[in-house]
Amino acid sequence: MGYFDWHEQPGYFRDVTRHFAPDARLLDVGCGTGWIADHFRDYTGVDGSPDAVAAADERRRNVQLHDVSAPLPFPDASFDGVVLKDLLEHVPDPVAVVTEVLRVLRPGGRVFASSPDAQRWVWDDYTHRRPFTRKSFRLLFADQGFAVERVAYESVMPGIGIISARTRSRRRPQPFVALAWLPLMRRNVWLTATRP
Repeated sequence: MGYFDWHEQPGYFRDVTRHFAPDARLLDVGCGTGWIADHFRDYTGVDGSPDAVAAADERRRNVQLHDVSAPLPFPDASFDGVVLKDLLEHVPDPVAVVTEVLRVLRPGGRVFASSPDAQRWVWDDYTHRRPFTRKSFRLLFADQGFAVERVAYESVMPGIGIISARTRSRRRPQPFVALAWLPLMRRNVWLTATRP
């Protein structure tokens, strides 16, 4: 199984897609092959990997090659929603990325972001520059002008995607949602926020 196959749609995809209306004009920053495109009619993805963009193109998804650390190539207030799934731990300047997301969101638009929690396992991935706590994630968005709606944990224990794929809701099963609040569990922090 190749890298892009491994990072295609997770079994718990509704944990991400449920935050946006199906007709939302959606931007996915650091999208990989853009699996979220399968759930939205008006989807745009950007990723810095030429291989990811080529794989997205083979799947007929609207993904553009773009360095996600650079200003986004879109006018102000262009999107109803933005996804930053597992991205901010990789970039050199998360403040600049969040500021750009605020710029391209229309007033009332929503962002969904997730990132590894500040735990020891995070450093097993050499591409991670920093972990986040719930407080630091909330402040990152609030300090850039977002109205933070919710900050929570999601379990990312091995096998959760397989179990979630077999449930009808396509969301993490409730026992795993509850377990994510235990400090020793492998987890991500996630957030939803809106542009005032």
